Amino acid sequence: MKYKVMDGEGPPKKKLKFLKEKPNEEDGAQKNVNKNILNKEPKFSKGKIDEDRPPKKKLKILKEKSSEDNQSQITFNKKIPNKEPKFSKGDKKEGPTHLKKAKPKSFTSKGKINFDKSKKLPEKPEDWADFKKKKKELKQKRKQTKDGFDTITRAKKLGEDLRRKTLKGGEQRRTQLMNELHTLLKGKGHYAKFVLAHDTARLVQWLLKYSTALVISQISKELIPVTVEMLQSKYGVYCVKRLLKYGSSEIRSQIIDNMLGHAVKLASHALSAPVVEYAYSTWASQIQKQYLVQEFFGDLYKNSKDANVKHLRDTYKNNDSMKAATLGATKSNLMRILNKSLLDSGLVQTVLCQYLAECSNDDRSELITQLASHIVVISNSKDGARAAMQCIWHGSNKDKKVIMKTLKEHIVDLSKHEHGHCTVITLLDCTDDTVLLHKTILADILKNAKDLAVNEWGRKVLLWLVAPGDSKIFHPVFLNELNQGRESSTSKKTSDIRRKEILGYSISCLLKLIEDDVQFWLSNASLATEMTAILQAGSANGKDMRNIYDSIVGFISNPNWKIKLDDEDILGIEHAGLHMLLKKLAKQETNNIESGHASFSASLAKNLNDEMLKLWLKHNRSCFILITAYENSSEGTQDILKNKLRKHQNLLKKQDTPGSKIILKKIL
Repeated sequence: MKYKVMDGEGPPKKKLKFLKEKPNEEDGAQKNVNKNILNKEPKFSKGKIDEDRPPKKKLKILKEKSSEDNQSQITFNKKIPNKEPKFSKGDKKEGPTHLKKAKPKSFTSKGKINFDKSKKLPEKPEDWADFKKKKKELKQKRKQTKDGFDTITRAKKLGEDLRRKTLKGGEQRRTQLMNELHTLLKGKGHYAKFVLAHDTARLVQWLLKYSTALVISQISKELIPVTVEMLQSKYGVYCVKRLLKYGSSEIRSQIIDNMLGHAVKLASHALSAPVVEYAYSTWASQIQKQYLVQEFFGDLYKNSKDANVKHLRDTYKNNDSMKAATLGATKSNLMRILNKSLLDSGLVQTVLCQYLAECSNDDRSELITQLASHIVVISNSKDGARAAMQCIWHGSNKDKKVIMKTLKEHIVDLSKHEHGHCTVITLLDCTDDTVLLHKTILADILKNAKDLAVNEWGRKVLLWLVAPGDSKIFHPVFLNELNQGRESSTSKKTSDIRRKEILGYSISCLLKLIEDDVQFWLSNASLATEMTAILQAGSANGKDMRNIYDSIVGFISNPNWKIKLDDEDILGIEHAGLHMLLKKLAKQETNNIESGHASFSASLAKNLNDEMLKLWLKHNRSCFILITAYENSSEGTQDILKNKLRKHQNLLKKQDTPGSKIILKKIL
C-alpha cells in the first residue's frame, strides 16, 4: 500500500522503513531517499529549519520548493530533537556578553547551567531602624538562653564602674564595687569560665588589679587549677600575668608549680611562651628554673624531677648509654620551638646553651645554620649570649656572614645591652674577614661612638677596638672564656693580625672625635678612661698626636672648666678621677719622647701661661700634674717648665700643700 506524503496530509505512521513517491511527469522531479538520514541523526545540519511548522514527535518531513527550476526535494529525518544542534551554522550573529548585564547563573549537580528566573534577591527593608531593633532583640534572646546570663549582665554593669580611674565615691566606692562583684562570682565556678571569654576576662583583671590581698587570694584558689588552660587562652593569659604581678609570693610559686609537666608545650605555644618567660626570668626560684629546664631533656623528667641534674651533662654522667637518647630528645624539643621562632625566652636559651656545649659537631653545625638569622633574639640573656658566642666560634664563614648581616641593623642596641655586648665583642675577636666586618659592623659602631661611650656596656665594645684583651678593663673570667672559645673556633688568622687590622680601621676616626670635642671626653672619669686608652693606642700606632694634645691642654687650662660633684661645682683639674687620668696620660709619653713624637708634657709646657699657673699652683692636685709632666718629659721640656715656674716662686712659698713644696725643690 502506497501513500503520497504531502503538506499536512496522510495518516500518521509510527515507523517508516521505506517511502516511495510517484514521480511527477510534468515537473520531472527526482527521488532522493537518504538511508543514512533515516538511521542516524546528523551532527551538523545545513540549511534553514522551517520554524513555522510544529515539530512532530517521531517523524518530521521538510518540503522545500524551488521557484526557479520547479523541482522539489523531500528530505526525511527519522528524528529531529526539540533543542537546536550543539554546532550550527546560522545567520544569527550576536555580540559578546556584557558582564554587568549578564544574569546570574545557577549550576546543577551535573554541571549544567540553569537560569532560575523565579528566584529574586531579598528586598531591602523599608524601615532600617525597625529591622535593626528586631535583629538586636533576636540576638538578646539567644544570649538569654545561655547559662549565667543574668550573672554576666550584672557583672558587666559593675565592671563598667570599676574600671574608671576616678569614681564619684572615691576609693570607698571602688572597694564597695569590688566586694559586690567578688560576692557575685566567688564559689560558683564563674571565675574559671570568665577568664576564657573576651568580655568577662577584663572583669577578672580589674578585680586582680584593685582588690585587696585577701580577695586576690580567694580568686587565685579558683584560677590556679586551670593555669595551663588559661595560658593557652587568648584572654586568660592576661589573667595569669595579673596574678603573677599582683599576687603574693606563695601564689606565684603555685602558678609556676602548675606549669611543671607542661614546660615544653607551653614554651612552644605562641600565646603562653611570653608569660612562661616572664614567670621564669622574674619570679621562679632556682629549683623551679632547674625543674623547668629538665623537661626539655626528655619525657623521663616530665613527671619526675631530679634535684641533682643541674646541667644537660648530668643526665648521663653515670650512664653513657643515655647520652644519645637525651641529646636526641633535647634536639627534638629545641627544633619544635625553633620552627615557631619562639627563641625569645630565657628558659629556651638556657637549654640551647647547654645543648650546644654537649652535642656532636654535626648536630652543632646543623643547628648553628638555623640559629644564624636569630642571633639578635638569643643574645638578650646570659645563657643566650653564651649560645650566640658558640655560634660565632663554631660557625662556618658563611654562617658568620649571615650573623654579621643580621646584626647590622641592631648593632648599636645590642652593643648597649648587658649581655648582647658579649656577642659583639666575640664577633670582633674571631672574624677573619675584617673587610666585611668593617663594612657591616665597625662602620656603625664608629658612627655612633659617642652614644656607645656614655653607656656602661657600649664603652666596652669601643675599648675592645683599641685595647683588646686588657685585663685592667675586662674581667679575667670573660677573657679566659674568650681565649678558650678562640682556641676551638674555626678562625684561621692569628688574633694579633685580626686586632691590628681592626685597630687600623677604627683609630683614626676615634682620634678625630677626641680632637673635635675634648669637652665631651673630659666630662667624667669614665669617658676620660676611654679617651686615655684611645690616645695610648693611637700613640703606639704611630699617629701624629700633636693637634690632639694641644686641644686637650687648651681645654684643661680654661679657668671656667668645672665639674659638678655632689651638687657642687669644682675645678675640673681638682676632680679626683680626672686628675689621676691626666697624670696617667703624662706618664705614658716615655715612648714618644724616645721616638721624637709629640707628647702631652711638651704640649702642656708650651701652652702654660701666667694666668693658668696662678690658678693651678694654689691647688695640690694640679701641682702634682705639673710634677708628673716634669718628671716624664725631655730635657728641653723640663727647661721650659722651670723657666715658667720660677716666675711664681713667691706664690709657691706661700702655699702649704705637698705639691707646691715638691715643685720648689724641682725648680731650685
